[in-house]
Amino acid sequence: MKIHRHLFFVSAILVSLLLGACAQKQESPVSFATDAKITNSDKLQATKALRTLADDVWADYLEHYTYLRLQEGLPIERFEDWTLQEYRRELRQAQRYRARLKEINSLALSGDDLITYEILAFQNQDDGSNDNDYWLVFDITAYQAPFALQTNQQALDAQSLASDSDAQHYLKLVGELADIIDQLVAKVEGQIERGIYLPKPALPSTRLTWEGMQSGLPSAIRVDEKRLEAFSVEQQSQFNKALDLLIENRIVGGFDRLLAVIGEEYEANAPESVGLAQYPNGLAVYKRWVRTMTTLDLSPEEIHQRGKAAVEDISQRMEAIRVQLGFEGTAQEFLLHLKTDPRFIAADAADVEKRYLEYVHRIEPKLGEYFKSQPKAPYGIKRLPPGAEEGMTYGYYDGPKASQPVGYYYYNASNLPERSMVWAGSLIYHELLPGHHFHIATQDENKALQKFRQNSLDTAYTEGWAEYAASLPIEMGLYETPEELYGRYIGEIFLAARLVVDTGMNALGWSLEEAREYMAKYAIQSETEIASETLRYSTGMPAQALAYRIGYEKIWELRRHAEATLGDKFDIRDFHHIVLSDGSKPLAVLEAKVERYIAAERD
Repeated sequence: MKIHRHLFFVSAILVSLLLGACAQKQESPVSFATDAKITNSDKLQATKALRTLADDVWADYLEHYTYLRLQEGLPIERFEDWTLQEYRRELRQAQRYRARLKEINSLALSGDDLITYEILAFQNQDDGSNDNDYWLVFDITAYQAPFALQTNQQALDAQSLASDSDAQHYLKLVGELADIIDQLVAKVEGQIERGIYLPKPALPSTRLTWEGMQSGLPSAIRVDEKRLEAFSVEQQSQFNKALDLLIENRIVGGFDRLLAVIGEEYEANAPESVGLAQYPNGLAVYKRWVRTMTTLDLSPEEIHQRGKAAVEDISQRMEAIRVQLGFEGTAQEFLLHLKTDPRFIAADAADVEKRYLEYVHRIEPKLGEYFKSQPKAPYGIKRLPPGAEEGMTYGYYDGPKASQPVGYYYYNASNLPERSMVWAGSLIYHELLPGHHFHIATQDENKALQKFRQNSLDTAYTEGWAEYAASLPIEMGLYETPEELYGRYIGEIFLAARLVVDTGMNALGWSLEEAREYMAKYAIQSETEIASETLRYSTGMPAQALAYRIGYEKIWELRRHAEATLGDKFDIRDFHHIVLSDGSKPLAVLEAKVERYIAAERD
């Protein structure tokens, strides 16, 4: 599926455009030499063409992604365009990339260049994306446009205000921010014309999101006196008047128009049911989203059944632990016990940090047995700013960068009596070691990678690796008590259940109530959290939640395949190096790389 540019960095994740089979299987109109006839000239020509294309892709990313330009310390020339015309331009760009790829003899490539070719071919293959894919994304949900607008706000915060041209550019960018709001209004109106309405259950939270944006964004983009010290009092006054006019007429006015268009009349026409399949062409669009997010050729039905099987398997493992502990109540009663057991309730923020670090210190001595190399960047644990904690369920990992060379997991220390730490080990192994930090820092430190690959974070690979990493401590023996292992399984069953409900709601006719009942049966999350999560799967980011468990299962599948094929030749450190060393990639491309590794080791 061709994803609109601004969606790439929602939640700071670059979601690749994963569009087809591996490059090696593509048909090409160009007649190339066979493998046996490849010459050095062929290799040089193919390598040069491929690297030029990769550089052009990176330049295109930099031109269109505000997030990337911020990350690279580049000036922000303009903000994103959310129109159908821009989406169509992107489809044409992908078509041009396909044409250039067909002119490159992939048989003449090897190593990282071959991987780069496979990634680009996978990203840009034609999968039938069309205007329907644009209209069936609800940009107004909390998981779409609000993230991008926050990034744009950060860009305004970073703008220099040292000259008159700087001031004019700031006003220009604020105008473009207002343009985005207008484009969102126009898109909603276009959806209405096509009979496409956001489901009614998602409207209250969506309105609250935009009301919050309307009350918070204007003050956030106003400029304090300190930033205007380079200007005279008169110049400051002129600038502030122009900015106030933009804010009142364009920003606040734009929010008024957006809230009006999703008002009572909109709600009266909105469906009670959720999921993409209810819309014309919605099932086809969802299937493309499935492929985009999982980076594999899997049907919704297959994923649904895999999810149910995984839930059953994990449920049995959890039941065995309850029996081992002599607990005679139900699974839900045991979950309640774990959520309230004082052993798993941190006393304060310092205690939260101490518990996480205990798990980190457990695994550090084991890492050399499982990994040939480790990232050079240090890592640590920090509390979220208290003001940010209420808006986050858990926390997040923030990778090392020039301004902050340490990879930190930022944890949430609010409402500690309600935050059981029974799964703290699984969480920190996922987020830090050997999960996100190992992957993201290693990828960033590999300067031999093309820039677009250094900055790619395919969700299925990124979250799949982190989940696989959190499962390694089981074989390491680091979940030392039955409760700690149960905590790991709590996380596993949550991700497995998402396979069931995401496909259920978007492809198989499940109601929101059915999905919530299913989640409540197996997940430790609260009723409020489940309500929010199921809306995310069905209206905000369909298929995105599939990537975590599917990526985890695929990496384990590849490992077991390598173990079975290589026997005594299998080395876990080599396998992890093959998976991690050159960073994020579609799972189909990772599979091809692992197959080449197996063939080389076997020979």
